[in-house]
Amino acid sequence: MKRGLALLTALVVGTTTLFSQSAITAQAKANTIEAMVQEMPVEQKVAQMFMPSFRYWGTGDDKKGVTELNDELRSTLKKYHFGGVILFGQNAQNAKQTTELVADMQKANLQGGATSSLLISIDQEGGYVSRLNTGTQMPGNMAIAATGNPDNAYKVAQIMGEELAVQGINLDFGPVMDVNNNPANPIIGVRSFSDKPEVVAKFGQRYIDGLHANGVMSALKHFPGHGDTATDSHTGLPLIDKSYDELKQFELIPYASVAKSTDFIMTAHIQYPQIEKGTYVSKKTGEVINLPATLSKTILTDILRKDLGFDGVIVTDAMDMDAIKEHFDRMDAAKYAINAGANLLLIPVDLTTVADLQSLDEYIAGIVKMIQSGEISEARVNDSVTRILNVKAKYGLLYDDSLNKISKWSRIQPSVNLAESVVGCKEHHDVEWKMALQAITSVKNDDAFPIATNKKVTVLYPAENQKLSITYAINKLNESGIKVDSNNVNAICVKDFANVDVNKALEGADEVICISATYSAEVKNKDFVNSVIKTAHANNAKVVLVSAHLPYDSALYPEADGIVACYSGKGMPELPTGMPNNKQYGANLPAAIFSIFGGSNPTGVMPVSF
Repeated sequence: MKRGLALLTALVVGTTTLFSQSAITAQAKANTIEAMVQEMPVEQKVAQMFMPSFRYWGTGDDKKGVTELNDELRSTLKKYHFGGVILFGQNAQNAKQTTELVADMQKANLQGGATSSLLISIDQEGGYVSRLNTGTQMPGNMAIAATGNPDNAYKVAQIMGEELAVQGINLDFGPVMDVNNNPANPIIGVRSFSDKPEVVAKFGQRYIDGLHANGVMSALKHFPGHGDTATDSHTGLPLIDKSYDELKQFELIPYASVAKSTDFIMTAHIQYPQIEKGTYVSKKTGEVINLPATLSKTILTDILRKDLGFDGVIVTDAMDMDAIKEHFDRMDAAKYAINAGANLLLIPVDLTTVADLQSLDEYIAGIVKMIQSGEISEARVNDSVTRILNVKAKYGLLYDDSLNKISKWSRIQPSVNLAESVVGCKEHHDVEWKMALQAITSVKNDDAFPIATNKKVTVLYPAENQKLSITYAINKLNESGIKVDSNNVNAICVKDFANVDVNKALEGADEVICISATYSAEVKNKDFVNSVIKTAHANNAKVVLVSAHLPYDSALYPEADGIVACYSGKGMPELPTGMPNNKQYGANLPAAIFSIFGGSNPTGVMPVSF
């Protein structure tokens, strides 16, 4: 870890490295920001409140992920002076390409006359939600909580922060601070640390500290809580029927605990009808709906700002999600969000074609018109821009005219070399493996594991890319001195489980490892898993179930001889080589297999109740 910190120090303070910025004194900062806001045209203020994505470009068969700027996107960055840009997996193929893309974005922003760097953000939570294609994925929040040690959240976030920073990414939309108190939640689940607010608060605080250790900003999400929903806000508009007092007793505990430790908090597209009484007629259904938290002054200003004392930047969840886009006119959504107290609008419009860029002009003009007419508070806009520039100044993202700014962003090779030496390095993957092993939780063990290495074992796995996870686990076992003959391990993909001949699959097996991944309340493979258990027992074979995502499915199989939880079943696109540009992979599943064969004693503690 010392090597990585030394490299990052060189990155931050070196005069020839790509992402260094000059320090600004507190008084100069205040004077500079006040002057900047006063001098900004209103159109530029609005753009500073936008964080678009350039995820794709084109239409139909020509629609492709953006890995480098085309002329249209470069011109857009020069023209608008956005507050920032959010990256997705389509933008981040490897360390070299990502570093070059970020530098090109910053250079274009400067060439257009911007006075501050772009916030470059990404959803790199670890585990289930990891946008980078290369690097160290880490086991995910619920797995880290299962280790029982909050300092592990620091270690994990510190490494992820280092890998983001060396690629020029300065804002991570994490950690998830939602309490997953609804097992049927289809979108949070293992992204949450726990169903216990105090656990979420402790691990979340250390995660924030880890990101900040490498100069990466954190954004807590999804305020005031997305844990008790049965609807995904990407595809619907959830509703939580709780009072403010009820939220204070549960969902708000983590946010109240750490609100003053972070610079950003992200809103939730969720209705709270007992708290926000404002309504809107849905353009999709024609029904009267409640304003979700993202558009609620009561929730953003009265609760988050005043009651919790949050003084940073409030960023919306993506405004192109169905919860907003399907129900609200886009101009109304912008008006409500800004007046409610949101400072930064995430993906306010789609930008994938030339026509979209033209529509952006109309969108900004419409917001400007509402500001001029008083429909949108100009004071709110000025406050938002001031908050955004304040946090940029805090992290050295305001420009000093004495710097040779544009040429600085052209000196790309030193940063590429640094990024390729840090992102996905062996040291980071070693920590990832250690964390994954500590997370493995023994839910039940009726003398089912560790499995003797001389036994014939059938492993049933549901996703094709998990085959390499099994291979990797066997390789790690052999490296550790536990010799497992791969010829004794029969790995069978049961993706199409409805058509699997269970008797044939288990023929000759002394023991069965059945990997089951449950992602929602609808458990599609329950009958199949029970048939595996029944058939194995009829053949005098024991069954170890691996709960490879939501751990709640552990309660569904009381007849299993052993159950271990690993909190993620993400597979491997390729076997790791230890070299730069290896694809990210999930360490949890190999760690579970490794433990079942006796490579490690499972010591994890279940973070949720069922």
